[in-house]
Amino acid sequence: MTNESHRLFEEKRRRIRRLKRWLRPLPRRATVHRYPVLNWFAKAARKRIYLWSFRPEQAVPALRVGCILTLLPIYGLQIPLALLLAFLMRANLPILAGLQLITNPFTVLPIWFALYQIGRMTLGLLAIETSPFGKNEIDALIQNFFTGNWGNNLDTLLSVFSVTTLGGVIIGTFLGAVAGSLYRFIAKRTTVSYQRLHHKIEQLRNSKPSSTTPKDDA
Repeated sequence: MTNESHRLFEEKRRRIRRLKRWLRPLPRRATVHRYPVLNWFAKAARKRIYLWSFRPEQAVPALRVGCILTLLPIYGLQIPLALLLAFLMRANLPILAGLQLITNPFTVLPIWFALYQIGRMTLGLLAIETSPFGKNEIDALIQNFFTGNWGNNLDTLLSVFSVTTLGGVIIGTFLGAVAGSLYRFIAKRTTVSYQRLHHKIEQLRNSKPSSTTPKDDA
């Protein structure tokens, strides 16, 4: 193997290893049974190739819907809904489920607070007034959560849920559009790059150095 061919094969293996490293935290066809909720549908999920395809036709819808779903104030329900949407939309399950990890116990409250403010500002542009949501309101809702006494602040809770949902849809739609466009661009560049690499490898395989040299005519 020449130095050039060795370099090309190493480049190909390096790209494969990098892709596997990026996908390691996400549910995969071989490991879907290890994930809560998803393991109930592991057998059905393995049979559907489109759930594991990273083609733009499956990945872009997963990015667009996943960015919205992860920002909705329905923490705890995103993963089951991601699975359902992946089946219905024939979208990539690892991407859709992986995006739901954006909201976790450490990030969910700051994200929801920011989305509420965005939703409130959006309604303000439409001349729709909403009440500010500060520390006192947060303390009241947290206290009601632990005591189960939702009656006194049910209207506030519904208002906060609606405004936060609006903010999540707005930001999620924007992020999903950007992520989808970026994915298409990267996928196109990657496809062209792999085609060039494959073409070079095939050229090296087909090229055979000449072992004899022609003799001069007597």
